[in-house]
Amino acid sequence: MNKTLENSEKPKNLRSMDQERAKRAWDCIQEVKNNDTEVKKKYRSYVKNAPALIQINGLGNALAFYRSKIGKEETGESKLSPEKKAYSILYNHINGWIKGKRKEINDTLEWIIGQNTSSMDVFSVTVEIMSFLGWLERFAEAELPEENDKIEKNNP
Repeated sequence: MNKTLENSEKPKNLRSMDQERAKRAWDCIQEVKNNDTEVKKKYRSYVKNAPALIQINGLGNALAFYRSKIGKEETGESKLSPEKKAYSILYNHINGWIKGKRKEINDTLEWIIGQNTSSMDVFSVTVEIMSFLGWLERFAEAELPEENDKIEKNNP
């Protein structure tokens, strides 16, 4: 008897990693769209620059930079400036993606500087984050306003 799967036996939710990245990135961008225009513009700009920042400085340095831009967390995300809020959202999107893929990671930056993390582990996570950022960047370009876009105001 042939053990190949027939159409009725195929798993219905078999998705590629790229499809999972795309779906999560789409959901992230939809979340960003619920913010004010300045946050959306800043987020789009930061996502566009994220891959270069990571390639030039490394994942750990890039995440440390984002955290430094967010500032003290006790202010609460609702009280953050548009710049800080956009950095916070991006950091959380990156961290959330990796947390979903690697259960041992609670905070990516803390994991990178941890004692038990090898350079090969960091490289593997960096490759995954770069792939995820590719989707975030595409959807941000399609769905979010650019920083130089003018906002039309209705003047009575």
